[in-house]
Amino acid sequence: MDLTGHATDYLVDATFPEAMSRFVDHGRRRWPDAHVNGRPLPPEPARPWHLPEPEGDGYPDIVTFSSGQEMEDFWEENGYALDAAGEGPYAVFHRLHPTVQDGSPQAKEETAPPPAGYYTVSLVTPDDPSTDPFSQTVVTDFEASLGDAGARLRTR
Repeated sequence: MDLTGHATDYLVDATFPEAMSRFVDHGRRRWPDAHVNGRPLPPEPARPWHLPEPEGDGYPDIVTFSSGQEMEDFWEENGYALDAAGEGPYAVFHRLHPTVQDGSPQAKEETAPPPAGYYTVSLVTPDDPSTDPFSQTVVTDFEASLGDAGARLRTR
């Protein structure tokens, strides 16, 4: 499959996990049967959604969004593309850059708070948000979820 989609890049402070919880709520409102990371979201969560633990494999972590199983299948065939309804899957690639203290990265312990630092984030939409209304609404929702926590990076 060819690489598809349009990336919008951000630097986000350490509140990124909370912003992602708000962004997942936007997805749930957009699509009542939304899937996140290939799994259905409950319509009304008993507790807020939480960002999965980093994989630690050297690659950015990813959170994927689709309207349901039909779009999941569409994604496998078409990548980040718009379907007949003018909507498509999207994803957030992210990587934590922890604060360095005493010359070494913060130790991660179960009882320790998450490391402070910043995240590099790429929001991948089906098309360029400057020309596609659906992709623009995804970007708008993402930026609303960030509030003042993030800054868009200029890309070529």
